[in-house]
Amino acid sequence: MAIESEWDAGMSDRVRPSNGILVVGDSTVDWTIAEPPGRSSDSVDARYAWTLYDGPGVSSIAGGSALDTAILKAVSAYTGDSVPIAGPVIPPAILGDPQSAEITRTFSSWSALPKISGGRELAWRLERFIGLHPARGFSSRVEASAADFDPACIMIEDGNQFFRTDPAYWPAQIDSSNAQIVVRQTGALGGGRLWDHLISTAADRTTLFCTVGDLRREGAPIGQPLSWERTAQDVASAVRARPELRRARTVVVGLASSGAVIVDRDGVDRLVYDPRSQEGDWERLRPGQQFGAGTMVVDALAWELRTRGASADLRAAVVSGIETARVLHEHGFQAEPTESGIQIDFPYERIAESIAGGVDENSDIECVEISLDPAWRVFDSAGSFRESAEQIARFGVSRVGKQIPLESMGHWSSVDRIEIESMRSVRNIISEYLANPGRPRPLSIAVFGPPGSGKSFAIKQMASVIAPSRNPLGSLEFNLSQFQDAGELPAAFQQVRDLRLREYLPLVFWDEFDSALNRQELGWLVSFLAPMQDGTFAENGVNRPIGPAIFIFAGGTHATMDSFKARALELPGAKATDFLSRLRGYVDVLGPNPDSPEDRTFHLRRAILLRAVLQRNAPQIFAGDEVRIDDSLLAAFLDVPAYLHGSRSLEAIIEMSAISRKLAFERSSLPAVHQLALHVDADAFMRIVQGN
Repeated sequence: MAIESEWDAGMSDRVRPSNGILVVGDSTVDWTIAEPPGRSSDSVDARYAWTLYDGPGVSSIAGGSALDTAILKAVSAYTGDSVPIAGPVIPPAILGDPQSAEITRTFSSWSALPKISGGRELAWRLERFIGLHPARGFSSRVEASAADFDPACIMIEDGNQFFRTDPAYWPAQIDSSNAQIVVRQTGALGGGRLWDHLISTAADRTTLFCTVGDLRREGAPIGQPLSWERTAQDVASAVRARPELRRARTVVVGLASSGAVIVDRDGVDRLVYDPRSQEGDWERLRPGQQFGAGTMVVDALAWELRTRGASADLRAAVVSGIETARVLHEHGFQAEPTESGIQIDFPYERIAESIAGGVDENSDIECVEISLDPAWRVFDSAGSFRESAEQIARFGVSRVGKQIPLESMGHWSSVDRIEIESMRSVRNIISEYLANPGRPRPLSIAVFGPPGSGKSFAIKQMASVIAPSRNPLGSLEFNLSQFQDAGELPAAFQQVRDLRLREYLPLVFWDEFDSALNRQELGWLVSFLAPMQDGTFAENGVNRPIGPAIFIFAGGTHATMDSFKARALELPGAKATDFLSRLRGYVDVLGPNPDSPEDRTFHLRRAILLRAVLQRNAPQIFAGDEVRIDDSLLAAFLDVPAYLHGSRSLEAIIEMSAISRKLAFERSSLPAVHQLALHVDADAFMRIVQGN
C-alpha cells in the first residue's frame, strides 16, 4: 500500500501554484508507549501489575516527510494564506498497524517529566528510544496528483533509507522547476545517487541540513562543546574539509536547541548561538530526550525559502527553528487519557504558531560571523568591553552584552574563552569520572591562578553543578605549606577515607601543592605519586586504599600550568614528569587583574565579580536588577590598576565600606584611604573616584 500524496484538492488541475512547498522523502511511523505519571517500571511487582487498569497507552505519530507535510499544512492554515503543501500522508491502515513492514517504524517510551529539573510542572517527553524496524522497501512515492504542482520550495527527507537510491521516486520538479531545495540527510552525509543528482543539477538552489552528531559519527574532528568559538571553528572547518558538502550553496549544521553553524559556499560562515547555553546545556536542565529539533529547523528553513526564494534570510529561519524546538521540548507533546490508555499526539497548532510567528524580537539567540583565527572571540564584535563591563556591573548580563558568551557554574561566571574552555573540559572529565561506577583510584586535577583569583571557589561551584545525587561530594582542604613534613599526609588521607565511610565522594583540595618541602622546591610531588596512580597510601608500613575521590591540586607559587611545567621540568629530582603524567586535566583561573598587556577582558571579569560580591554583601542596594552605585565609584572598581590580593581585595574593600544601612553605594561609604592602601593603590583609586 503506497503512502498517498495530497495537495489542496480545492484547486483546479489547470492551476500550477508557484508559492507552495513539495515535501518528499523517507517517512516513518513513530510508535509511542506512554507510561502513566508517577508509575516507574519497578514500582509494582510484576506479579501484581496485571491488576492495574491505568496501564500504558500505545499510539502512533507520522514521522519523517509525512510529519513535515502535516506541520507545514498546519503552518499554512495558521497563517490563513492557503499556501499549497503537497507531500506524503500515511493511510490509517498503516498508521494503525504496528506490525506493518511497508514503512519504517520506530518505538519509544514517553513519560510526564518535570519541565525543568527540580520543578513540579510536568510535560510529556521522550524518555527512552527503544529501537527501529526498517521497511522492506520504499513506500512513499509521490503520486500523479502532484504532477502539476509547481513549488517554490522542495523539501527532501533523506534518511539514508530507500528514497536516495532510486530516481523513479524523485519528483520531476527537481529538474523542471526553479524551486529552492532544502534536504535533510541523516547518515552518509554527501552520499548517494540523490545527492549526486542534486549537486549536478541544482547545487545553487540546494541547502543541506544535518546535525553535528552526524558529522562526529563520520569522523569529523569536532570536539565536545568547550566554547562557542571552538565549536563554530571546528564545525565550519569540518564542512569545508569535505568537497562533497562544499558543493551545496549552503550547509546548516544543527547544534540541538542551542545553536547552529551556517556554512555558505560563496560567503561568510555564521554561528547562530545562545550566549548563555552551549550545545546540550539548555536540554540538560530539562529532563527527557529532545525530539524533533532538526525537524523544526528544516521546516522553518522550507517556509522561509518558499517565502523569499534565493534571498531567504537563513539566519532568521534557523533562529525560528531553534526557538520552535525549544517550544516543543518545553511544553512537550499532547497527551489525552482514553479507555485504551494515554494517547500521545504531536502539538501541531502550537508548533505552527511558533514557525509562522518568525523570530521573537526578544529572542535569546544571537548570530555572529565566524573567524578561523585561533585567537578569535565572539565578543570581539561586541564593541567596547569597558562600556559593556559598566552595564554588566550595574544591570547584570541579561540587560547588556547579550552577544557575549557567558559561562556560569553555580555562582561562578566567566566571559573569557580560554577560561571557559578549561573549566568545561575539566567539568567533562569529572562528569565522566562520576559516571564510572568502578573508579579504582582518585581523579587528579590541577588548578592554577594568581593569589586571590578564586581557584577553590571556581572548582567548588563547578562541583555543586555536577554533584551526583547518590554519594554526594564532601569537601576537604589541606594547605601543604602549613604541614611540617610528609609524615602528616597519612592523617589527611585517613580523613578522606572517613568521608568515604560516610558515603560521600571526597573532593579534596591540596592547596599550595607546589610549595617547598624541607627546603626542596616542589618537594611534595613525590609524596602523591602512589596515591594518584595506585589509589593507596602508606601508613606504618601498610598500604591502605584511598578509594574513589577527586584530588584538586591548587597551585600557590605558580599562576599558570605553563609556569609550573616550565619550572618543574628543570627539577628532575622532583619527579615532575611522573606527577604531570598522573594529572587528567587542569584549569588556569583568571583573576580580576590583567594577566598581560593584551588582556582585554579584565574589565568584564571585574564587573561580574563586583556584582556578585555586592549581591552577597549588600542586597539592599539593588532595585530589581539595577545596583545603586555612584558612577565614579563604579569606575574606580573597574579601572583601578590592580587589586593587590586579587578578588580577596575587591571583596575586602566592599566589606570595609559603610553600606550595611544604606540603599546606595556612595563615595562617603568608602573606608579611609590608608585602609584602602591595604588592597589597592589608594591614590590611583581615589583619583578615579574624584574624576581626576
